[in-house]
Amino acid sequence: MGSVLEKNSSQVRKRIETHKFEDEGGEEYEGSEFNGFNDYFRRKKIKLQNLDAEIRANSDKPQIFKGIVAHVTGYTQPPLHVLHREIVQHGGGFLQYLDSKTMATHIVASTLPPKKSVDFSRYRIVKPAWIIDSIKAGQILPWSNYRVLDEGPRQKVLKFDGGSGLSPSTPRSKQCYREQTENSFYANQFKASSLPSQSLSQVVEKARTPLRPTNGADTTPLMADVNSLCFKKPATPPGILPVPVAQFTHPDTSKPMTSEEHNAMLLSDPRLRKSSTANPDFLRQFYSESRLHHLSTWKAELKSKMQRLAAEKGQSCQKAKKRLGARRYVMHVDFDSFFCAVSLKKNPEYIDKPAVVAHSTGSGSEIASCNYPAREFGVKNGMWMKSALEMCPELKVLPYDFPAYEEASRLFYESILDIGGLVQSVSIDEALVDITPIVLTNSNSEGTGSDAENTAREHDMADKLAKDLRDKVKSLTGCHVSVGIGANILQAKVALRKAKPAGQYQLKSENVLHIMGDLKVDQLPGVARSIGGKLEDIGVTHVKDLREVSKERLTSILGPKTGEKLREYARGIDRSEVGEQPPRKSVSAEVNWGIRFISQPEAEEFVCNLCKELEKRLSNENVKGRQLTMKIMRRAIDAPLDPPKSLGHGKCDTFNKSITFGVATNDGQAIGKEAVNILRSYKFSPGDLRGLGVQMTKLEPVKINFAAPDGSQKKLAFGTFTKPSPAREASSTEQIDEIESPGKQRQTPSREICQDPIADDPLTPRKQKIRPAMALTKASDDDVRAKTHLNISGTQFIIPSNADATILAELPNTIRRKLMARGSRMSDIHVESPITESRSQSPMPSDACPTQVDPEVFNALPDEMKTEILATYGRKTRQTTPLKSPHKDSAMESRKPPTPSKRGRPRGLFGKAQRQRDAQAGLLQTNFRSLNQVGDAFEDEDIEELDPEFLAELPEEMRKEVIEQHRKRQRARETSLETPLRRNSTPNPEGLLPGGQCRIQFPVVPRKISFSTSGVTSTREIKDMIDAWHSETRRLGPHRRDLAVLEDFLVKVIQEERDLEKATKLVKWLDVIVEQDGRKGRGQEVWRRSVEAIKVIVQDAVKQLGMAPLKL
Repeated sequence: MGSVLEKNSSQVRKRIETHKFEDEGGEEYEGSEFNGFNDYFRRKKIKLQNLDAEIRANSDKPQIFKGIVAHVTGYTQPPLHVLHREIVQHGGGFLQYLDSKTMATHIVASTLPPKKSVDFSRYRIVKPAWIIDSIKAGQILPWSNYRVLDEGPRQKVLKFDGGSGLSPSTPRSKQCYREQTENSFYANQFKASSLPSQSLSQVVEKARTPLRPTNGADTTPLMADVNSLCFKKPATPPGILPVPVAQFTHPDTSKPMTSEEHNAMLLSDPRLRKSSTANPDFLRQFYSESRLHHLSTWKAELKSKMQRLAAEKGQSCQKAKKRLGARRYVMHVDFDSFFCAVSLKKNPEYIDKPAVVAHSTGSGSEIASCNYPAREFGVKNGMWMKSALEMCPELKVLPYDFPAYEEASRLFYESILDIGGLVQSVSIDEALVDITPIVLTNSNSEGTGSDAENTAREHDMADKLAKDLRDKVKSLTGCHVSVGIGANILQAKVALRKAKPAGQYQLKSENVLHIMGDLKVDQLPGVARSIGGKLEDIGVTHVKDLREVSKERLTSILGPKTGEKLREYARGIDRSEVGEQPPRKSVSAEVNWGIRFISQPEAEEFVCNLCKELEKRLSNENVKGRQLTMKIMRRAIDAPLDPPKSLGHGKCDTFNKSITFGVATNDGQAIGKEAVNILRSYKFSPGDLRGLGVQMTKLEPVKINFAAPDGSQKKLAFGTFTKPSPAREASSTEQIDEIESPGKQRQTPSREICQDPIADDPLTPRKQKIRPAMALTKASDDDVRAKTHLNISGTQFIIPSNADATILAELPNTIRRKLMARGSRMSDIHVESPITESRSQSPMPSDACPTQVDPEVFNALPDEMKTEILATYGRKTRQTTPLKSPHKDSAMESRKPPTPSKRGRPRGLFGKAQRQRDAQAGLLQTNFRSLNQVGDAFEDEDIEELDPEFLAELPEEMRKEVIEQHRKRQRARETSLETPLRRNSTPNPEGLLPGGQCRIQFPVVPRKISFSTSGVTSTREIKDMIDAWHSETRRLGPHRRDLAVLEDFLVKVIQEERDLEKATKLVKWLDVIVEQDGRKGRGQEVWRRSVEAIKVIVQDAVKQLGMAPLKL
């Protein structure tokens, strides 16, 4: 625990230890003021401490808990009052109310919810057993052995095995409440009353004898093995029954069996191993032979198939635009006990006897369908076989016949589609048909008006269509169907209930309110237990009661949509249309039977295989998904290792987690990777997993696109890479796109791709980018058609003497006028410039190198490196005629070079950012100057050679600087360039430092105001001083001069230090200290008035700064 916690709990401990109780004459026993809740609560805490002080004073037990302040939260065993009494009697302090987590040294709890587990992770949270065991031991035991917030459930830890080294082990799962209630009074009484049956179950579980298989002829091979292990009572060896009951009252828990060990022992049986996830072919067998797959997945697939068939055949029967007020006729067709009726075709002798369809006769088998004779005994769909056999011992159990079900469903839908009309598939044995166009056409009616004769003909035609459909389905399938007819889907469903079994009923408009009024509200579509409970709370049990409730009250209770819909249902109104089948929202694959893992890799491999199954289903539905939801079922902490149903999931805790993909996908590998990451994030023990499922939502249809192999996945189409020709490749580094020589003709840039950005070899380093300053040198050296040198007049602009007319036409008016005016001035001066001579006629050889470089080494270098060296050092030109500036005298030019940053000068060819980059690269702006006569050039500006002895005496940094300056002057002399030297006296108007750096001016940090003359500036230390100051003056109140010192300090903190948060904390801290003081008298009143005065002064100081008031 941190220092803050230690300090706060220490203060509370001292306050509790020094608390004295004499009698009930203290101020805490006086009456509280009206609406003075804070004062009442303060007095209540003092009274509780008075009670604890009296208990400690009269206790003769060892004071082992002295120095401990405890607080109990939540349900505990022993209960709160017992723990309170034991802690106080043994010298500890107890807090009934925890105003701050740092007040208590230990917090006693059985368990904590997830949010509190995070909030209390840094505190001492102990189990109640720590108190009890410490009292038994006569000393305080290490609290870390009783901590509630341990390393986490299923966390792998390291243990010592008798000095054999370290080995990974799985600690026991936290028992939480169960651990505290196992030895409680009520639990012991319950165990004592159920010992015989409990011992028998433990004996059976411990024996684990092989179970006797069944000989059912109608069970598939895989399910036969499962059923034989699941629902037959085990043959208990005779020698086990006489074992005394007391032997199992306290089972041996010294070496508890882990889930992985139990699964390993369970799967040692070859039959169970074949029926579990340990079998590599488990998924295929499960989905091909298990009834769970046929009851969940097969229905959805067949329903989707029938919906597509209905959509194809119903194209010509699309609903026409109905007239306002026209009568409608909707049929709701449903099989009577579909599974049972189809299965009874092979057993006609049981048609009039109670029969059900299930996978076996075991007591744990679930009934999928039952006929009406069985329903008379109370048997229902979904009931366990054990309960059904108790209601009807003569119940006949029929096996599944999936091929027959599929064939009957196909014939059922073909009969419906032959009628015509708009068909909507509800399930494999249920459908809605809108027969309005057929009824109106065959009865020669328009469906409007109140003509009784036309209405009667319409009703007769609807009844005739229903009778023909029932007869046709009976002849094709041998099974009965029931038909309900109404004006909408709701009325058709209500009519179907009255038509069952094997009949038909038409709900006419005059009977709608009466028949529907007698229904209970939970019989309406979409009304579940939650909505029914809310309606029952306001006295609504039947539909007729629902009509008496106002719309406003319904919407306030159920919401606007549900309230409005139920209000219309109560009056027989349903606005949904037949054929409005919503698209599929999700595709999933889930397995919650046979899940038994021994290791984490087994679980992850199964998840990947499950995702491959999901990929198949997505492909069959021709969709992709953008959101993956994973469902994990983990064995509950209080659930046995063996559930009632063999290899079933039993009692579980279910966890769901979703992630979203960037694009829709149906790739099983990508889905599996994310699903495995989700499974790993929970860190569940693999042996406790009981169910796994993956689901894809936010579905998108896969678009058929032959150009894209992955369907609707978009791809970027890049152009074909064309390798440049050798000649172009050789000269690519010499081409300069940013700057054109003034004499070159402007050409249209080519759009050819010279380099493939994706096919670039990562192992080959990119060539260094040529900076503009170097590019200018290359352009001037390589362009043989150049007519004008760069920077001939000292300017950084390129001013061509023979500008192209097309280029001038494209320029802005202001620039074009300046160029034309400059050209006219140059023509008036008539200055002959020798630089118009072609550069190719210069007597300098093309391979001339600077004097600083060895010619042999220079000639052996590649062309690119030669270019860089020439650009860096410059060429030694041997011109026979001097260069003259056309604008300024050559002498003035040499003495006063132009300043590039002079005010009013136009911006350069490259901006400020580019000049900074050039400066960082060591490139400086140079200015050409006119040479003297050839004979006197080297005599006037002769540079002395540096003395080696002088250089050796200089420091290394200074020696480098002197050599660099000498080299610059040498290059300037050889190339007729003037290099601007460093001028310390001239400020840089650009604000740049050497190397192109910028200097940033940070504001001065305000100084920390110290408290009085103590030199203390931290908030924590000042709080301690304020606390000590209050403790010394709590009886008489603070002195005025001390208050003035504090007020002056707070004002300086606000106005000079500008730390409003610090001032707020100090004022609040002083306010809390004063309010928590239990004394009442003159000193308390003086302190309260002083705090209010300090708040006023602080607010005034804040107001002077023009800020909003502080929340004090």
